[in-house]
Amino acid sequence: MPIVEHICEDSSDERRATNESPYHYVGSGLSNVYLSGINYSVCRRCSMQSAEIPSLKELLKALARTIVEKRSQLTGDEIRFLRKRLGKKSADFAAMIGLTPEYFSRVENGKVVDAKGAGQSTDKLIRIIYSQLSGDKKLKNIFDKRFEQWLTEVHGDGKKEIIFAARIKNRQWRVETELSAA
Repeated sequence: MPIVEHICEDSSDERRATNESPYHYVGSGLSNVYLSGINYSVCRRCSMQSAEIPSLKELLKALARTIVEKRSQLTGDEIRFLRKRLGKKSADFAAMIGLTPEYFSRVENGKVVDAKGAGQSTDKLIRIIYSQLSGDKKLKNIFDKRFEQWLTEVHGDGKKEIIFAARIKNRQWRVETELSAA
């Protein structure tokens, strides 16, 4: 049977992501991010999806802020996301936090065998570095006010969390973490 190519735009259904039926956004490099308040389309022939994500820069900043502020330990994907948001090469970031590039690669890829992933001290150091170098004034203010409290609150492995982002205004996003039912 010959393969028939098609143009997804010609056979797509438009949809609106809601709280009840969110859009699974994997474009950030995080597998647990879901969006509401955006429009997206789904091709009837191949199921390919494409989304209109307004204020992407603000969304990514809000995602990073939520990841840094969350109370469970960072996952490898979240560490990679934060590193890339800072524009740092893997080897350079590894040196900043005192890990070898090889070990840091295993941390980012989820290959570290201990239950604590990067370890609590490294986890906290990554958050501190991101808070200070990101240029996010809101995050820096939050961090400065709650530094000691925050350092003692990080717990859990973060592996069953989802990140939910809802568009609330033209250029604003509300982003939260919550435990996944799965």
